[in-house]
Amino acid sequence: MRNEQQEIEAYFIPDTIQLTSFTTRELESKQGKLILKYPVLSGEDIQCITETIKANQKNYLDKLQTTEVIDLVDAAVQKWLDPDYHWRQLAETWLPVITGYDAEMIRLELKRFLRTFRKKELLRFLVEEFDDPAVLDDFRPRKKGGLSKAYGPDLILHFFSGNVPGLPVWNLVMGLLVKSGQLGKTSSSEPLLPVLFAKSLEEVDPELAKTLAVLPWKGGEDQLEHPAIQAAEAVVAYGSSESVENIRKGVPAHKRFLSYGHKISFAMVGKEALTLDLCRESVHSLAEDVSVYDQQGCVSPQIIYVEQGGSVSPREFAQLLANEMDHYNRKKPRGPLLESEALAIQSFRSQHEFQIESSVYGHPDDTSWTVVYHPEPDFEPSPLNRTVHVFSCTHLEQVYPKLSSYRQYLQTAGVAVGPDRLFKLSEDLGKAGVSRVCAVGKMAQAPSGWHHDGQFNLLNLIRWTDIETSAEQHAEQYDEDSE
Repeated sequence: MRNEQQEIEAYFIPDTIQLTSFTTRELESKQGKLILKYPVLSGEDIQCITETIKANQKNYLDKLQTTEVIDLVDAAVQKWLDPDYHWRQLAETWLPVITGYDAEMIRLELKRFLRTFRKKELLRFLVEEFDDPAVLDDFRPRKKGGLSKAYGPDLILHFFSGNVPGLPVWNLVMGLLVKSGQLGKTSSSEPLLPVLFAKSLEEVDPELAKTLAVLPWKGGEDQLEHPAIQAAEAVVAYGSSESVENIRKGVPAHKRFLSYGHKISFAMVGKEALTLDLCRESVHSLAEDVSVYDQQGCVSPQIIYVEQGGSVSPREFAQLLANEMDHYNRKKPRGPLLESEALAIQSFRSQHEFQIESSVYGHPDDTSWTVVYHPEPDFEPSPLNRTVHVFSCTHLEQVYPKLSSYRQYLQTAGVAVGPDRLFKLSEDLGKAGVSRVCAVGKMAQAPSGWHHDGQFNLLNLIRWTDIETSAEQHAEQYDEDSE
């Protein structure tokens, strides 16, 4: 692709639909030029697209067995796991230009993320939420008598987030598993990857791809969002708390609405992990947790609590973390910031530099990374973009009262503690509002079957139909062969 010009449609619709008006966005880098072709949409276009998707869902996708859907998704994912796959090469070339994220980081994280959608992982995911995944295909016997069948929405409308590349792929896969038609609205921050994944599904099964559409439009365009919401049986929204709430206002009460707004994650390091031989591993792991995708993911830690009493003190831990984040930044530099983001970090540094009890460690020439050490525990979100607090505490249990005011925002806690403390610590974190506890170093690698924000992923989308035992028994009297 070096020094070449390439044009690609930054949208995906069933191939039976023709759009007539377009605009373009040009991207340039040392690899050449990429022209993204965007449709200029009307409410009538949205209505036509959603009607087509729903018809294709009814006539094709709804008739597939869930295992067949999984095989098709796995076939597309296997293409993406090939380094020479043309859509993967295009994504690895241009996503760094579009998002500003480091190219090597995108390459590694995309590969790691897409592995979670292989057949074996999807089968595990279904079993996590359904005792018998075949309920998505047929009426299945219930333990207490009767039978039940699960139905996905005929159409899911997704409002994708653009802060973490790849996340919309999870939304599309989730919808396919419940055999729903889908319309995804892309973010201007990352309009490419969900389109490319849809194209790979089209290569595997053109009929399956006709149950999907991925479209860009400016958020809040009521003439497009209103008909899309009206056509959908369920709406799934990612974004800031404000943007999610604005979408919620437009969704009628009778429609399913799943939202994933602003969340805060943190880490806890026990004194048993602060021995000289184990500490560096924890520091390395947390530097990566903070730095991956420049801390934009809701699973990225903004705060680290470090327990006193180990061979390495909390202050020394903060200094080691600063060194490790600097090392990570040299290998995988942080992306460029908006002026407002850079000013927020500079203000954050200045605020804590004037606090006698705090120590600020940061890149001397810019805001590439920042670690602020505090001698007493508290809870304070950071301005992100590789900016993190380290709070010293005499024991980790000191932290719980600090969490109460942020209960609705808590999500992931990365922990480095011994087995004798893990379950009690996790129980208390769960009571505080945390929905995921994982090892440090794994905070940015949530498995496909995790309970996102403490919820089910598929069960919250589906509806049930039950055949009661009385109906079965009553039907027997109309059997001509019965006596």
